[in-house]
Formats: sequence, C-alpha cells, structure tokens
Amino acid sequence: MIRVLLIILSSISLCYSQVQVTGAFDQDTIPIGNVTSFTLSVETSNNEEILAVSKVFLDSIYSALQSFKSNPNDTSGSTPPVIADFEILDMGQWQNLDDDLEFAGKELKWTMTTVGSKVLYENSFQLKFWDPGTNIILIPPILIAGNGQQEQIYERAQASIFIAPPLGVSDISQDSLEIEPIKPILMEAKNISDFLLYIYLIGGLLLIGIAYWLFKKWNGAAGAEEKEIEVIKVIIPAHKKALDALYNLRQEQLWQKGKIKAYQSNLTFIIRQYLEDRYEISALESTTDEIIKNLSSAELDLSDIGSLKRILQVADLVKFAKAKPDKSIHDSFMIEAEDFVKRTKSIDQNQTEDE
Repeated sequence: MIRVLLIILSSISLCYSQVQVTGAFDQDTIPIGNVTSFTLSVETSNNEEILAVSKVFLDSIYSALQSFKSNPNDTSGSTPPVIADFEILDMGQWQNLDDDLEFAGKELKWTMTTVGSKVLYENSFQLKFWDPGTNIILIPPILIAGNGQQEQIYERAQASIFIAPPLGVSDISQDSLEIEPIKPILMEAKNISDFLLYIYLIGGLLLIGIAYWLFKKWNGAAGAEEKEIEVIKVIIPAHKKALDALYNLRQEQLWQKGKIKAYQSNLTFIIRQYLEDRYEISALESTTDEIIKNLSSAELDLSDIGSLKRILQVADLVKFAKAKPDKSIHDSFMIEAEDFVKRTKSIDQNQTEDE
C-alpha cells in the first residue's frame, strides 16, 4: 500500500515539475529613462491551467545601487533590498480590476503558443527605469491547476537589466551620486546692461524736468504778454476816449438828419462817461444836479461848471420834455463839450497823450 502511494505522489510531482516559469527583458542594457519590455513566460502541459499570478512582483523591482547605498558596509547581505525608481507604462493583455494581491480570472489574458503537448503562455510589460545601475525583477509565484489538483509554482528566479547612466557620468558608484556641497556663488563682472534701469530713470527725470521748465517758461511769457496788454487797456486816457467818441458822433451827423434826441442823448452819455472815468463819480445814473454836487471837490472853473450844466439840462429837456432847441445849439454844444474835456483832462493823461 505504501509503495502504491509513493508511486502516485511521484507521478503528481513529475507532472508539476514540467511547469517552467521564466522572465526576461528584451535588452540587457538601456539608457536611463528609455522604455524596455519585460516578458513573463509560463510553459505547461496542455492539460494544465494557470489560475492566478501574484501581483507582488510588479511592486518588487529592486535597485542594486539604492540597496547598496542604504548600507554600503553590509557584507553579509542581510540588508533588505530597496525598491527601484520605475514606471509601469503598460501591462500588456492583463488588467488590474481589483485591489487584491493576484491577477486571476478575467484579469489574465495570454498570448498562447501550442507545440505538441506543451503550451507556452506569454505576456509583456512596458517599463521605464530612473535608477542607474542594475535593476532586478523577481519571477512571481504561479498557481497551476491540473489532474484535479492545484499547486503554486515558485521558481525563486529573477531577471535583471542594466540602466546606463546619463552621458558624462562615467560610473555609478555611491560617491558619484552623492549631493555635492553647495559651491559659492560666482559674481559676474558688471556691464552696461546692469545699469540700464538707472540710466532710464535718470533720463526720464531729466526729460520731465526739461518739459516742466519749458512749460513754465512758455506760460510765463504768455502771461507777461497778457498782463502787458491789460495794462495798455487800463491806461487809455479818459479824455482820449471822450474826444474820439465826440468825433465819431460829429461824423454821424445825427441832428442834421433830424435825429435830435439821439444826438443829444449820445452827447450827454459821452460827457457823463468822461466824468466817471476822469473824476471817479457816479454820473451815468445821476441827475444833473447830483453830478454838479459831486463835482464840488473837483475844483472846476465856474465857466466849466456853467457850460457842463447847460449842456446836460438842454439834453434833459430834449429827451424828457421833447423840446426842440435852435439848430445852432447843436454845434455849439459839441464845441463846448470838446473844450471842456480838453481843459479838464488830468496832468498824467496830458503826459500820456504827448508821449
């Protein structure tokens, strides 16, 4: 009985010993950051089925360099390996549909090749490595079913690839990858471009100053000219304005045209305006008596007062009483008005007229 049992166990072991699990990269060496392909292969008999593959192997790719750097003085090999810096770009036909620790069922799809009684299952992964030096991937355990039995096949094998460092790095020793001390900052010699900002600022301020000076100068000249014109207007002699107005009135020949009221009104207006300008009294809105009273301090001759009073009173009669004086009185009043202005003009005005 014991002999029969040993024969059966030997047959089962022989069956599963024919399963081979291997893995290999498509290249032995690639530059850092390049894409490489890793193919997992399982060779079985045609009466066996792959039920599951451990996912742990995809999270257990180690960097020999980083492992060495974690404990460079370890000679016994007891230091745990350090996970490499890598990316899985594509998992081939496999799908990671859940968060368990195995690829199983619908997650497993293979490229199958049958030769006689043997079947070769393959799936390729696309990876990218960022750690220079040797990077190692462990061949995962495989769960196989056959002859009504299940068994986990674990070869404890591994595949490796060498990642070439960037150009200019001759080796990947620990010292070459250490962070170098911070070097002192190199001071660059000054040149004209370093001072452009200050030049622009100073130039801008100068331009603003020049523009302001020109503006003030132009405005000052214009203001002085305006003031000079205003002074000329203010110092026009009162007697000159009156004599010019009397001359213009004479040229109009109003009384000759029968416009006696207009003539007498304009004549008295010119005289009243002259009295306001010359003696600074209110004459335009005052009566004849009020004007004579206001001129009491002007030290006028009695003959001038009489002539002025006569002209103003006759004009009042013409305007308000519609009187019709003799025609000869119009010319005589014009002459008296001109003589009155000439006799009473101020000394300063006399000097201005002579100039």
